[in-house]
Amino acid sequence: MKKYAAGIDIGGTNLRLGVVREDGKLESETSVPLGPARSAGPDAQVGFIAGNIKKFIWETEKNGGKKIDVIGIGVAGQVDEASGVVLFSPNLNWHGVPLKKAVEEAAGLKTCVTNDLTAIAYGEWRFGAGRGYDDLICIFAGTGIGSGIITGGGVLEGCSGAAGEIGHITVVSGGRKCTCGNRGCLEAYAGGWGMAEIAKERALASGAGNGDFQSMVKTAGGVDLLTAEVIALEYYAGNKAAVDLVGETALYLADGVITAVNLLNPCAVILGGGVIDGIPEIFDTVKVEVFKRALKAATSKMAMLKSGLGKAAGVIGAAAWAAASQHP
Repeated sequence: MKKYAAGIDIGGTNLRLGVVREDGKLESETSVPLGPARSAGPDAQVGFIAGNIKKFIWETEKNGGKKIDVIGIGVAGQVDEASGVVLFSPNLNWHGVPLKKAVEEAAGLKTCVTNDLTAIAYGEWRFGAGRGYDDLICIFAGTGIGSGIITGGGVLEGCSGAAGEIGHITVVSGGRKCTCGNRGCLEAYAGGWGMAEIAKERALASGAGNGDFQSMVKTAGGVDLLTAEVIALEYYAGNKAAVDLVGETALYLADGVITAVNLLNPCAVILGGGVIDGIPEIFDTVKVEVFKRALKAATSKMAMLKSGLGKAAGVIGAAAWAAASQHP
């Protein structure tokens, strides 16, 4: 009898839920917008998430005929895996949220909660682009930026489970304010929210005299509605302001990757996430910069790869992580 796990990826705007077979095959998937819950408090958010997971499990088992053995959840932020408490999630503004307990009470199934990039890195290593590499870094640029690290054939978790927060390395001393409270973090310059904030600031500073920024604002429907997706649309329309901003974003991301490569000397770097999916040219720029500027000893045997699991990486990784016997 096949074994199935539910993989849950809690993003900045959507809740992705999937059923994953023990060989890593994604059997089914759905997405639920966080919507009004996005601006609600942690209790309401957790209630919304746990309720949707319960509904998904019930529908899967009743209509799909698949028995779910375990639930795996990936969330952006720092997680105490033993208790399943989300210590801090900047995207959701969570502090000390007992997510594991809430989901287990709602769904009645054993649940494992981990950092989303830890789960993604594990999934890519087992079933995606990272197969065959026992030393790799998986870096995803979406709303924020995170990484998961496989070293010596195991996941690097760190003393308190917080290893891999590449989005919060400092790339500009005293620079832009980050959601984590620090200044100059990588994701404040190369994450989706960072790109949007920079575009908003430049649009307001340029006023009506800059047609390129006004075009972006018009496409967005207002300066406050500027997003990374709008920037991507304008980039492909040839908008110079968008082209320049994307170029800067790629260079900042390359700086972060170079730091990780020089520090950890991986056999492979896997890049993915919404920013790179939306503007694939960023991957090409990062790759060129890394092999040009990183230490040659660190890159001589290294591969630079795109995510093999794509948009399903979070769901597959969370399910695989939960199903792995070494994670009680």
